[in-house]
Amino acid sequence: MKLSDFSTWLNDLLVPQAFKDYCNNGLCVEASDKVTRIVTGVSFRDRLIDAAIEEQADCIIVHHPNGFWNGENRVLVGKFGERMRRLMQNGISLYGYHLPLDGHMEVGNNVSIARAMGLEKIEGFMQEGERTIGVVGQFPTKVSREALLTCLNGVFEHGVQQSLFYGNGIIRKVAVCSGSGASGIQEAISLGCDAFVTGEIKEAVPITCEELGFNLVSCGHHRTEIFGVLNLAHKIQAELGIPAKFVDIDNPV
Repeated sequence: MKLSDFSTWLNDLLVPQAFKDYCNNGLCVEASDKVTRIVTGVSFRDRLIDAAIEEQADCIIVHHPNGFWNGENRVLVGKFGERMRRLMQNGISLYGYHLPLDGHMEVGNNVSIARAMGLEKIEGFMQEGERTIGVVGQFPTKVSREALLTCLNGVFEHGVQQSLFYGNGIIRKVAVCSGSGASGIQEAISLGCDAFVTGEIKEAVPITCEELGFNLVSCGHHRTEIFGVLNLAHKIQAELGIPAKFVDIDNPV
């Protein structure tokens, strides 16, 4: 498939222009004019380039386009220059989709987590630009804190990292925002949520939960964001017939 046609397909699917983000979304490195085999992963890193070379892929798609965040100088020297050189030498183009892969209501990280948890009546929250990035849903019936932890230990291979239970002991309505998404706590409370599921948390989050009397569970930044790139690989292969493989290089945070 032509790289230009593939870019159009991805942008039509993920609508990056609708999100207020802090990185490039879309094509970051054009190293070939075609796409014949794809590797997807959570973060752009050396070992993902290694995997792409091993798979003889000519395209990488990531959720975290490290090196292309706003404020990074992108001068082609040092480690960044080395990575760019390896991509160009091996004819591997690079795409990054950050918030568009968090908020997408078909393949996105947060809707996927909510569905895996068995939540119903799922809708978006935490607006960033024209679209939302998190979701809110509810269990069919109320569950205990212990049942919530059991559920999440089943959804995530490595289980729960931290549980902050300062709120209601019976949980039904749950907010979900992967990665470093705990900034949505206040909005989740205003929507009547009993708990928040996220990836990693900052120092102030336990204090906020304690003082507001709220429940929050974190399951890892990387580990809550494997779903979008995994689902995207499946969708590319099913709809475009291009071999696409998700490579999970774990990161414990």
